[in-house]
Amino acid sequence: MIDLPEVRLPRVLDRVGALWHPQAAAHHLIFGQTGAGKTTLVKALLGLCPYSRVLILDPKPKADPVWDGGDAGQWGKLVTSVPPAFGSDREGGGPRGLWFRLAGTPDREQTARRFADALAIVAAEGHAVLVLDDVREMCRQLRLAEPIDSVMNLGRSANILAILCATETGWVAGRNQGAMTWIGHTAGLDAAKDGAKLLGRSGRDWYETTAAIEPHAWIYSDSQPGSAGLCITRG
Repeated sequence: MIDLPEVRLPRVLDRVGALWHPQAAAHHLIFGQTGAGKTTLVKALLGLCPYSRVLILDPKPKADPVWDGGDAGQWGKLVTSVPPAFGSDREGGGPRGLWFRLAGTPDREQTARRFADALAIVAAEGHAVLVLDDVREMCRQLRLAEPIDSVMNLGRSANILAILCATETGWVAGRNQGAMTWIGHTAGLDAAKDGAKLLGRSGRDWYETTAAIEPHAWIYSDSQPGSAGLCITRG
C-alpha cells in the first residue's frame, strides 16, 4: 500500500475554495460506491458557494434521506422543473434562495425529459453550479450523456461549475474533465483499479490503497499549480 499523508477536510476545502472557478478547476469527480459518503461530501463542497446558483439533479425515484433530512429546502428547493432564469427572484432554497433540487420519478422517460430541459437551460444561461448525483444512471438509463458532456464543455466560457458523483466509470460522461478528483470507498478489485486509474496511478500497491479506503474517507487529488500531491481526508 501507498502511505499517503492525511489532511483534515477543512484544510482541503480551503484549497478547493481557492481553486474552484471556471478559469482554473471547474469540475469535481467523486467516485465511490453507495454508502461511501458522496452526498455528504457534496454538501461540504456546496458550503463553499452560498451565493451561487445551484442545481442538483438527483435521479433517484424515491425520497433520499441524506438530501431530505434537516430543514426543508436547506439543500435546495425540491422542484419538478426549473424555469429560465431560475433563482433570479431568490425563490429557491439554500442559504440565499438560489439552490434547487430536481429529483427523479418512477417514470424514467419523464425524468429524462425534465433533466434534459434543465440541462438545456443551464447550457443556455451558464452561471451555475451543477450537481449530478449519480451521473452513471443519467448517462446509461436516462441517456443524457451527450447533453451532460455539452454542459461540461461549456464550463469556462459559460461560468458553469460541476460536481459529478459516480459509482462506476464505464458510462460516466465528463469523467476526464474532473480537475479535482475524490476517490472513496468501493468494493472489488475492478472498482479499486478504476479508482487508481482516475488518479493517474496503476499497480498492485495503488490498487490495495484505493481498495482500503473506508466510508467517508477520500483520496483527494487536483491538477493545479501548487499541489502537494495526493492526500487522504475524512468527512
